[in-house]
Amino acid sequence: MAEFGGSELSKPIRVFLICRVRLYCDVMTDRLACEPGIALIGIANPEGNLVAEIETAVPDVVLLDTSPRDALAVAARLIRERPQTRILGFGVCDVPEDVVACAEAGLSGYVPCTASIKDLISAARRVASGYTACSVAMADGLFRHLRRAALGSLSSSLERVLTQRQQQIVRLMGEGLSNKQIARRLSLSPCTVKNHVHDILDRLQVTSRSEAAARIHRTLHIS
Repeated sequence: MAEFGGSELSKPIRVFLICRVRLYCDVMTDRLACEPGIALIGIANPEGNLVAEIETAVPDVVLLDTSPRDALAVAARLIRERPQTRILGFGVCDVPEDVVACAEAGLSGYVPCTASIKDLISAARRVASGYTACSVAMADGLFRHLRRAALGSLSSSLERVLTQRQQQIVRLMGEGLSNKQIARRLSLSPCTVKNHVHDILDRLQVTSRSEAAARIHRTLHIS
């Protein structure tokens, strides 16, 4: 597993465990009890009154078993009712889609399924200190995933605001063709193409062909 950066703290952190499976709870309780840097101050089932229990315990970080299907929904509800809660998910599949889902639910970090107890404690310290815990190996994948999502939205926005003919013209603009070249390619008059280009600039809310071409270039190079 990739290391989580950040300096280790000497002060034990107060953690609260949310886990549905009794066996997991027992094993983690035994392991955490052997760690001088951790003070396990509470354990709860996700079906319980989590907000009240966490308000009473006041942990530095909540450890959440993300393997149940509804785990992230539980986290999202808890964050809505107690926004200051910092949650670290464990047992997360280390793929962009699952990591993004954790972030969208309000988690402050995660450790993947392959993480050790040492990895979990290191990540818990980061989260308790106000940082985000994310494996180094996942950072590059997340940027690629979010870039594809952003560019995909951009492509969809072009389809929504432009007519089919304008989409043809805008793609030829992206290839660097002039109005006359576009007119010949599409068997249109240069005047017609010029009118379309003015309308395209207006609909895309840009002021020049170069701005439009830059936007089109980004759209056409989704990877």
